[in-house]
Amino acid sequence: NVRDKGAETFRGIAARYNALKTRIAGAARSPRPKVMLNTPYRDTWFMPARNSYMVRLLEDAGARYIFEENTATQTLPIDIEQAYYLTSKSDFWLNVSGCNPLDEVRRQNPRLADTPPVREGRVYDNNRRRNAGGGSDFWESGVLRPDRVLADLVHIFHPELSETDELYYYRQLE
Repeated sequence: NVRDKGAETFRGIAARYNALKTRIAGAARSPRPKVMLNTPYRDTWFMPARNSYMVRLLEDAGARYIFEENTATQTLPIDIEQAYYLTSKSDFWLNVSGCNPLDEVRRQNPRLADTPPVREGRVYDNNRRRNAGGGSDFWESGVLRPDRVLADLVHIFHPELSETDELYYYRQLE
């Protein structure tokens, strides 16, 4: 018998998300920072479709997805050469699949060590919060709290516009 309370909670999440999105749309710097996503899985790099929720979050946070040409309706595999090209054109690299120090990213992907996000320390993973089993809470509660995810992304791409002092789901690799 708490349906009304649940609906109120979700309305609040939507309201916070939309308010932040609107504020960023009017204030984010131009050009928008370009963002690479993910890391290879069994020698294949999977890139989300242009219409995916992750790309929508990037855009709402005032950033630009580097693989905009993926207008398909599903994630597409790319090879390491294309991944290198895209990463070398990116300002940030997100969701590096559980890597902890930046050196681990360099070891796993040595060809990408000289790309701007790695060289300049703008690599982030969404593993700041862990559940009891060691999994990333981003994949558990992040889908229910897009307002928090968006706040993290704004903090990463436009720290001058951030309303928070620290990241919730993401952490910068050092």
